Amino acid sequence: MQKIVLLLCFAILHTASALKCFYCKDPTTCGTDIETWYETACANSAQPTSYQPACLRLSYKDKTTQEMMVIRKCALVELKDGKPSYDCQSFGDEAECPLCQTDLCNSAKSISFSFVVLCGVVLAIAVPKLL
Repeated sequence: MQKIVLLLCFAILHTASALKCFYCKDPTTCGTDIETWYETACANSAQPTSYQPACLRLSYKDKTTQEMMVIRKCALVELKDGKPSYDCQSFGDEAECPLCQTDLCNSAKSISFSFVVLCGVVLAIAVPKLL
């Protein structure tokens, strides 16, 4: 029982540190070559309250070569209705720019579990053993 309480405490607590995002220098290899991705901490400089750091994964078709390009980086984005917003249409009609605000979340698409699901799994395992 003590282990479960300790696990839940560690799951709830999180330190106040800068947001970490993946960053790539070369947009031609950033979409496919994971070895070109670097971890970087987003700057926590003084900014207006309507702006927050976020991780960005921008994909667009290059206007001259017509090849798909990918950029991964930290971005200072405006909050609109409480959600991060970034205008990526200047990169072209086929531009997509999902934003996220958790560490290293601008990697490839992946399945993620929420904290509620984690608690449910822990409880489903622990409760029968306690009864």
